[in-house]
Amino acid sequence: MGCTSSLPMDDENDPFLQSKRANDVIEQSLQKEKRNSKNEIKLLLLGAGESGKSTVLKQLKLLHKGGFSHQERLQYTQVIWADAIQSMKILIIQARKLGISLDCDDPINQKELFECRRILLQAKPLDYIDANVAGGSEFLSDYVLKYSERYEAKRKVSSTGKVRAFETEDVLEDCESQLDLRDISQNLDEPAIDDTLFVKKQQQRRTANNQEVASAIKQLWSRDRGIKQCFARSNEFQLESSAPYYFDHLENFARPNYVCSDEDILKGRIKTTGITENEFTIGSSKFKVFDAGGQRSERKKWIHCFEGITAVLFVLAISEYDQMLFEDERVNRMHESIMLFDTLVNSKWFRDTPFILFLNKMDIFEEKIKRTPIRKFFGDYRGRVCDCEAGVKYFENLFLSLNRYNKPIYVKRTCATDTQAMKFVLGAVTDLITQQNLKKSGIL
Repeated sequence: MGCTSSLPMDDENDPFLQSKRANDVIEQSLQKEKRNSKNEIKLLLLGAGESGKSTVLKQLKLLHKGGFSHQERLQYTQVIWADAIQSMKILIIQARKLGISLDCDDPINQKELFECRRILLQAKPLDYIDANVAGGSEFLSDYVLKYSERYEAKRKVSSTGKVRAFETEDVLEDCESQLDLRDISQNLDEPAIDDTLFVKKQQQRRTANNQEVASAIKQLWSRDRGIKQCFARSNEFQLESSAPYYFDHLENFARPNYVCSDEDILKGRIKTTGITENEFTIGSSKFKVFDAGGQRSERKKWIHCFEGITAVLFVLAISEYDQMLFEDERVNRMHESIMLFDTLVNSKWFRDTPFILFLNKMDIFEEKIKRTPIRKFFGDYRGRVCDCEAGVKYFENLFLSLNRYNKPIYVKRTCATDTQAMKFVLGAVTDLITQQNLKKSGIL
């Protein structure tokens, strides 16, 4: 009876060996990912809108990621220039609403300022923004919404999303109508003219160049007493907190081919929509920092980045105790932040997650408390009227008292636009978070 010999199977053709090798590779990959995940720190930046979260992120970019790209610098150059024009227009609008007399409304005794006002009112902010450079049509829609008076009535009831592309022109026209030159002229001792003559008169006037617009704004800011009086009451309406910086440095932005400095970008503001993820290597640790938009309409997206968070950095604009929300002007900004912090610090998602609380915009707070009493907005405040330290401790204790689970909360006083100060603060914070992560991983 014959028999056949059995030859050993080649390793490359052995399905069992191939399967084992594949499993080994997968297992090694999983183990490596697990080790890396222990070293990876996930930091979640949260806070109400305009609290300064994105400025904290900008400082991290400066310190640990080589700073800003040329594209980002071009984007901020355009946005800040347009914001400066619109901010001065807002001051003129609000001065009228508040019954404040403006020197630039006097064509007889203040001819120079009167002409500055005319130049300003003819300038259209969106004419200076290249949508391709600034971030596309979606950004343009968000930018228009920021100043839309028509949208203001809607957001008092509820916070909607973005304006649709076809609405952008209508919204912009509504913004400009608030500063209609003919409406303003009717408040002066100027003879009324019919529509045809008015249009012809405006068309005959040459459009001012950038240098002339910058000079006009600078003159209005430095010489018009009513503008300064109106700015002193800017807590009563919506105005960019960096507007004074824009006005003081506007001649830079009027120069052809000017590119933003680091300080310009730290002062500038582009609204955060959605959630951005940024990676940094700090020491031997890898940080993933999630920056979530703070407006009410953005918060429903937050839950998507709650899992596996190492620490939450909550940014509070301590200077905004006397201001109202952009999206709902019936609600005090500090009250909104208190409600938001209470919800987050006691959330099941963050039961064992340490919090870092930044009391931000300390520089503005130190100046504001001299003229705006905290007690006017928080009746239980018992500190001295102009006592900055007492005011800070009051708000610090108020937020710490919300912590129902006695979790670690570390408080830092910050001015997010001050690079040197933030270098020290962020260094201390990253060291703290790294230590917490090592303890959690069982290494310490």
